[in-house]
Amino acid sequence: MLNELINLDPTFTESSFKTKVDNIFVMLHMSLMTDNMKRVDHFISDNVYEEFNNRLNVLNSNNERQMFDELNVKSTEIMKVDITDEKYIITVRIISRYMDYIIDKESGNFKRGNNTSRVEKENILVFEKKRSAKVQSVVRFCPNCGHPMDVNKSGYCEFCHSTYNQENYDWVLTSIKTW
Repeated sequence: MLNELINLDPTFTESSFKTKVDNIFVMLHMSLMTDNMKRVDHFISDNVYEEFNNRLNVLNSNNERQMFDELNVKSTEIMKVDITDEKYIITVRIISRYMDYIIDKESGNFKRGNNTSRVEKENILVFEKKRSAKVQSVVRFCPNCGHPMDVNKSGYCEFCHSTYNQENYDWVLTSIKTW
C-alpha cells in the first residue's frame, strides 16, 4: 500500500513523512509540558487535542506539570497504510525515550514518576490526510486575514489569532496510544 500511496500522492515521501511524524510527536509532548496546546493544535485532530487538553486540565487543577526530560525518538516505522475514497491513513510506531515525571508547578519540586533515567516507550500514532488536500505553498497565509504565517512556529495568525486548518492541506494526527 505504501507504493500505491506514493503513486497517488505525488507530494508524499517516506523520509519527509517520518520527519513530520517525529516533529509532531515531540511538539505534542512539549506542548503538554509547557502548558501551551495552542502551539500544536493545528497538527492534531479535535479528539487528540481534547484528550491532551483534558490531561493538561487535570495537571493544572492539581498544580502539577508533566515533564518529559531528554525526550527523543529512537525509531519511527510505518506499520500500515490504508487508502479510502476520502483519505489516506498511516499507522506509525514510534519508539521514544524520556524521563517521565510530575513536578509541583509552583515549587518545581519532584512529586512522582521517573526523573533519574529515561524509559523506553512504544507509541502507536495514526495520521490522516484528505485525498482532496490542497497543495501548500512555501509561504502560508492566514485564511482569515491573509497575513503570512509561520505554521511550524505557532499554527495561528499573530495578527487575528485564527488557527491554520492543517487538515485541509496535510497530515493530521488523529490518534496516539503509548505503552
